[in-house]
Amino acid sequence: MMSQYELRAWVCAAEQRGASDVLEVILRQLGIPTTFTSGGGSLSKLCTILRLCLRTKRFFIVLDDMRTEFWHDIKDAFVGLNGRVLVTTAIQSVANACSSSAAHDHVYTMKTLPDGHSRQLFFKEAFQDNDPPVSKEDQLGSEALKKCDGLPLALVTTARYLQSTGNPTRENWATLCHNLGAHLETKDMLARMRCVLVQSYTSLVKHDVKTCLLYLGMYPSGRAVRRRSLIRKWCAEGFIQGDYMCNALDAATGNFKELVNRSIIQRTDASNKNSADQVKTYHTHGMMLEFILHISKCDNFITLLYDQLTPSHPPNKVRWLSLHNASAKVANDLSLVRSLTIFGRAHVSVLEFSKYELLRVLDLEECGNHLEEKHLREICSNLLLLRYLSLGSTVKVTVFPKEIKKLKLLETLDVRRTKIEILPTQVMELSCLIHLFGKFKLQQGVGGRKMHKLQTWLSENSKLETVAGFVVDNKKSQGFAQLMEHMKHLTKVKIWCVQPTNDSMDPTASGSSSSSDNYTHLSKAIKEFIKRSTDVKKGHSLSLNFNEEWFQDLLVSLSLEKEEASSCYLSSLKLQVGNICSLPPFVTMLAGLTKLCLSSPHHQLSGDILAALSRVRCLAYLKLIASQLDKLDILKGALGSLRNLCIKVEVMTELKVQEGALPLLESLCLLCKDLNGFCGMTIQSLRRINEVALHDGVNDETKQKWMEAAKNHPRRPKILFVKTDKEVDMELNLQTILRAQRHQLLIRHYQ
Repeated sequence: MMSQYELRAWVCAAEQRGASDVLEVILRQLGIPTTFTSGGGSLSKLCTILRLCLRTKRFFIVLDDMRTEFWHDIKDAFVGLNGRVLVTTAIQSVANACSSSAAHDHVYTMKTLPDGHSRQLFFKEAFQDNDPPVSKEDQLGSEALKKCDGLPLALVTTARYLQSTGNPTRENWATLCHNLGAHLETKDMLARMRCVLVQSYTSLVKHDVKTCLLYLGMYPSGRAVRRRSLIRKWCAEGFIQGDYMCNALDAATGNFKELVNRSIIQRTDASNKNSADQVKTYHTHGMMLEFILHISKCDNFITLLYDQLTPSHPPNKVRWLSLHNASAKVANDLSLVRSLTIFGRAHVSVLEFSKYELLRVLDLEECGNHLEEKHLREICSNLLLLRYLSLGSTVKVTVFPKEIKKLKLLETLDVRRTKIEILPTQVMELSCLIHLFGKFKLQQGVGGRKMHKLQTWLSENSKLETVAGFVVDNKKSQGFAQLMEHMKHLTKVKIWCVQPTNDSMDPTASGSSSSSDNYTHLSKAIKEFIKRSTDVKKGHSLSLNFNEEWFQDLLVSLSLEKEEASSCYLSSLKLQVGNICSLPPFVTMLAGLTKLCLSSPHHQLSGDILAALSRVRCLAYLKLIASQLDKLDILKGALGSLRNLCIKVEVMTELKVQEGALPLLESLCLLCKDLNGFCGMTIQSLRRINEVALHDGVNDETKQKWMEAAKNHPRRPKILFVKTDKEVDMELNLQTILRAQRHQLLIRHYQ
């Protein structure tokens, strides 16, 4: 390194007050005298002096731990010269500001250490020995390794602290790690780790963002947290208050993005690194969770009970309660509990819901073992302040009780994992309900008079934004369609269309004229939903699942006028059909469509469908699922906005990407075991490609060819091998399969 670069400098940007101070430190380290006082120099003059110094020499400059976005103020000192500037930061927006689309600009997300390397580093420090006396099968330190999550600083500091305590037994180390958060505050051996955690926490300026972060302590260590569910809980808890400029949901979403931007919480699913909106699950690394839990305990914010243990000094007033397999009886006074979350087992006394009169959030998604219909009746009868209700995968709850109408303040109702199939009209008449999740059919016996009354109520009072979703057939679609038309605030809809059982006595059985009339009503309702998606800030989402081919007529009937389609912002569309014969005409007319998934897992997708997709101008995410894919030839200029392409098939005939096609593509996923006929040189024409995922079942020769092609590409994209399709979501970005680390590493190379 020293022989390659004549001039070298390393500046801790976080210790400087601004861009001018950073430049002055660089000049001093390069031996260039400056007459400017600290912080008082002219930024443009400093840039000029530094550029003159670097002009004819190779240089290597490190800007470590940059926390503010001042790169654009100093970049003129380096652009076009013969050297490298490396910037490290924990803030994604700073990383984005320092990078560009040029081929020599790279943004690297540091990976956590794999398990083997984590163990090696941990035990080297714990025993102060390059060859520690610990076998791979030994469980010594397993609790500590889990909480360190492959973070080098956490591994080193924790190992040294445990080593300083002596007695290296699993029981002793497990006991020490049980309350690691308290040790983080008091033990000097953990000071470096404490400093990083405190800085991350105190960098959050707004109080409500800190509160949202502390709420993550409700979740067990290593548990993936669903983004949208968490945001809805924050709103139900009342942590965020909206105003006329920004409602509570948007403000909560902004808080979540802030935590992701600062790398305090990380993505755990395969999703777009540049768009937190597309990521579904996240996690908090173990050390940050320990820190959060300690602060929460000191402030009496969260009470956590797990296994069969209770806190040594249980608080008198419990407000936010989380149980992790806590089968022991809870003796605390629970009358003031505002939030109850249960993961795993729970003592039967906890399910006595009459004592939780102040409860606002009840999450039983992971507690289905004891829940019965009597409990749901008790919930609906007593928890009148409830805003959020999520039930687990209980098989004993099959119907909504009539008492459901008492939950006047309920905002989110999630029964996706229950056996509840029939939705009573009382649920739709809950005046505060915003999000409804399940797989419902409308209750029978809703007459014309009652239907008209319900329509009027929905038009005037309904706040429903999410209905995911409804099961309709040619006998029930008319009723749901008539209701859907009156839900004026809907932004997300999911519909399963099924063929009813043929009944010779049923006049609406398949083949009758009324069948066509009924799904025409559904087609009209869907069309109206699309036409109402005129606000670009509130992207609408539609998911349609068709099991029978005759429902293709419904898709064809969804035609839009050109003027109507140009102002529609249906941003996400998912079509799962038994056999997609052709791309529905309305799809190519949607001017605002950015995400599209076409799924026909047991049939072939034709070349005509693929050719028609090139006419969807704003498409950024495309996922295709089929048994076989016809020849795919992506022409120059086609899919000019596409950033993410995922193809999951059993057989691929041919794939060609012409020069100039897919100019913005960043992520490519080819989930097909047989890629032997495809050469990795396909990616050479993709100028902005960052990562490629292939099925792990491809042979070694194919893997080698793709890796060689990546090495020869100017951007050196990552090649990942995916074992299961669960690692791939509709909004695929493969960067985060590697699990994001705290620091982002940027390398900027000027020729």
